[in-house]
This record gives sequence, C-alpha cells and structure tokens, in this order.
Amino acid sequence: MKISLDDLLRPIQAELNSFQHTFENSLKSHVFLINQVMKYVIAQKGKKMRPMLLLLSAKLNGECNDQTYAAATLVEVLHTATLVHDDVVDEAETRRGLPSINSIWRNKISVLIGDYLFSKALVKMVALKHPDMLDLLANTANKLVTGEIDQIDRARSDTMTEAAYYDMIEDKTASLLATGCKLGAMTTSDDPKIWDALFEYGRNFGIAFQIKDDLFDFEGRASSVGKPIGLDVKHNMLTLPLIHALQQCDKKEARAFKRMAKQGSDRAIQKYVLEFINRYGGLEYTKVRLQEYSDMAKASLVEFPDSPVKHSMIQFIDFNIQREK
Repeated sequence: MKISLDDLLRPIQAELNSFQHTFENSLKSHVFLINQVMKYVIAQKGKKMRPMLLLLSAKLNGECNDQTYAAATLVEVLHTATLVHDDVVDEAETRRGLPSINSIWRNKISVLIGDYLFSKALVKMVALKHPDMLDLLANTANKLVTGEIDQIDRARSDTMTEAAYYDMIEDKTASLLATGCKLGAMTTSDDPKIWDALFEYGRNFGIAFQIKDDLFDFEGRASSVGKPIGLDVKHNMLTLPLIHALQQCDKKEARAFKRMAKQGSDRAIQKYVLEFINRYGGLEYTKVRLQEYSDMAKASLVEFPDSPVKHSMIQFIDFNIQREK
C-alpha cells in the first residue's frame, strides 16, 4: 500500500504551520538582494524532512514549544546553507528541478548567501541557551563540512570503499537528521535515554535516506529526481551500487570501467554503468542495505508507547523506501 506524506504529517500539521511561519521570518533581512534570494529559496518548497522529524521527535514526548520551533528552524537553515554551497561546488544547474541559486545569481552571490544562512544558524544556536544543544550543533556543523570535503577528496584520490562510504554519508547526511531528532526530544524531555534513542533513529534513517537517494542516480529520472542521471559517476562520486559492483569485479575490469566513466558521452555512460551494476548485483545489494538501516531505525522506537506520532515515525521509514523522488 502506497504511503501518503499527508497522512504521515497529520499528527503535526498545526506544528508544521507554526514552523513554516518561524522559518520564513528567520530568513528576512534589511538587504534587498538577500530577501530576493530568500523568497526564491522559500518558493522551492523542499522536502523539509529534517524539521518534520524534529517536530515528530518532540511531540513523541510532549507538546512542541517555542524552543522546538527555534530548533526546527535552525536545522532547516543549516541544511539550506549546505545545499547552496553544494550547488556551487558541484556546479549544479538545477536544484529540485528548478534553476539553482548559482545558475541565477552566479557563484559569488551564492557563496555569500550560504554564508548568510550559516550566520543565521549561528545566531539561532546561541539563542537556544542550552549548552548540550550548542555542543551537539557545533559538532554537527563540523561533520557536515568534513563529510563533503571527504567525498571530494576520495573522488580525487579514487579511494572510496564501502566502509568510507558509510562514514561519509553519516557525516554529510545522517548527522543533521540525527541531530534534528535529538534536538526535538531535548525540547520536550529531560531524559538522556530518550535523546539517545531518537538520535539513533535519526542516524539510521539518515543513512537509509542517503542510500535511497543514491539509488536514484541509477533508477530515477532527471525530471523527477531533480538532477541529471549519472552526475555522480561523471564526477567520480562513487556511491554504494557502484562501490559494490567494483568490489566484485577484477582489477582490470575496474580500470576499464573508470576510463569509460570519465571519457564517454553522458548517454553512453548511463547505459554502460547500468549494465555494469546489474552484472554484479549492485542495485540488489544496495536495497538490502537500505532495508537493514531502515530496520535499525524502527528498532530505535521499540521502547516508546504506541501513539499516532510513533506510527508516523515508523511509516516515515517505509515512505523513504517507497519514495520516487
């Protein structure tokens, strides 16, 4: 049965509306150009997965409050900043199927807009006035940047392994989801065991989320996914389906594959990569790992009593497995 995102969000619909209001207000500036770009950011209507899970994590233990909305806004602002900078680094022309900020305002403005968002996040971190939250967020911000640099470095040096892949996606994707879930719990509970359980939920969900995203590079369509299929391969950003396939073949074939991936046309690369991955079971292996991390995320919620919020959080995991973009 297909899972509807609207159904998953029903327990926090009012809270989401409050968050959106807080988020939009937080982006305002006295500088016209910043406001112009921020309006474009808001109009893009991203998934908002991080604040959604933060609000659910908070409501699992109590009622959302001003600190909850501040934390949700902070997490989304931090995430948006990383996306703006990522598009500059990747030279991406689109984001979520629309022109990226750097393709409209060019790199100089895009980098400064990313910096503006990071500065907003920093101000909001201090405003939380909670030492444990500050420590968590500072470490997470470091992991986000470290994960991105690690990916670039491994692409340049051609040293990506499966173990390194998990470390990288834990830093660049899962860390912020884990932090968001833990922050949500911290705004409504004083129990560190609850904080840790929801951190593990977010961490495992985040890894599963990135694995699913990486599957789209080989199974999706550019029109629905929002980025050209095969872009990661072209830039030597190896993800799990390819990492597994390269581990299964001999060294001679691996070298031949990498030459083709760098030199062939986009259409030729796409066909060649798909044939190569299918030959060595890369997609099937990746789906098994996706299910394993999804199951671990569900296991993190076992000790919580049944409720509509818990049901939504469990269903979110299945929604990720089913999603098509």
